[in-house]
Amino acid sequence: MLISLLAIQSIFSQPSQADLQRQLDELKFRIKTLESENETIKTAAISRDSADYCSMRSEIFTAFSNLPQLDFDFKSTTDKISVTSIFTKLMQACNPTSDILGFRFADIIFTSAERNFLPALKDERDRRRFSHIMCKIIDNPIVSSLANSNPITSVVAAIISTIAGFTTSQVDVEKDGGRIKDVSLEQKDAFDNHCIMAFREELQVYIDFYDAMLKVSKNYQDGLTELEEKYAFLIQSVNDYKTGLYHEIRADEFNILLKLAVLLPDPATIKVDYDQLLTDAAIRKCLEIAGNYPGLKSSVTAFKQEYNDLLLNFLTGYRAILETSASFPDQNIDQSKTQQLIADINDFIGKQMNNE
Repeated sequence: MLISLLAIQSIFSQPSQADLQRQLDELKFRIKTLESENETIKTAAISRDSADYCSMRSEIFTAFSNLPQLDFDFKSTTDKISVTSIFTKLMQACNPTSDILGFRFADIIFTSAERNFLPALKDERDRRRFSHIMCKIIDNPIVSSLANSNPITSVVAAIISTIAGFTTSQVDVEKDGGRIKDVSLEQKDAFDNHCIMAFREELQVYIDFYDAMLKVSKNYQDGLTELEEKYAFLIQSVNDYKTGLYHEIRADEFNILLKLAVLLPDPATIKVDYDQLLTDAAIRKCLEIAGNYPGLKSSVTAFKQEYNDLLLNFLTGYRAILETSASFPDQNIDQSKTQQLIADINDFIGKQMNNE
């Protein structure tokens, strides 16, 4: 009887076929759910890696694509700072012995000095001595160098100082009958203040002209020095940036974009091992260097703009001063030379600056 009861209990405690099927279905569902979740995680990881890779690829390509323009903008600006023909001409115009403006300021000084002072000298020897002294002052290399670094008034001041001390001699002979009783030598100033003031006033328009040119030139040179000091770091920074990019991927400037396409393939056209490329040490270092591009571009752009502003102010200021020479009183000035220099300035502005 006991055995029968145990048998019956065993039969009723076993799960039914339906229960087993239900448990199996639940297990399959859980497995599919886990597989789906795992696939979602893998897809999300791939999508994240894909986005990171595409961002990295784009930044590196952008850095290399824009490098030639960055390099050109920097070099073209520094090259423009170098002495060119237009600057050589403008510096010559400040030299009182140059005739690039159609006249030599040294000649004008000499002519004005003779016109204002020679009439006061009656003795031919005094006249020759005066002309000789004027030539020595104007042709003196010390005075010439002074005039190139300081206002042109230094030349006029040297002449006026000499003229103020220019004396003539008068010999008085006292006779007593046919005998010479006494001989005296009297030194006196040859020129009065009226002559000196007339000389200065006659040259004032030229003095103002040269002073203005020298002032514009000095402002440009001072601005240039300040600019070069401010952006001195750019020379090394641009060179390091360029060298670093090429060094990390062991490439040169030839067919660089083609080499980049092989190193960093387009995921739209080929299967990419994102993990391998995203963790590559050389590529990561290249990406780090490429990240400096926005800052460098901003600095080069600011450097270029500030220099162009400085240069334009210099050229337009110089041009405005040259245009005032049309009212110079001397009729022997060849105005065509000054007009040619103005045309050269306009041509430089049109070609070199408006085409930036």
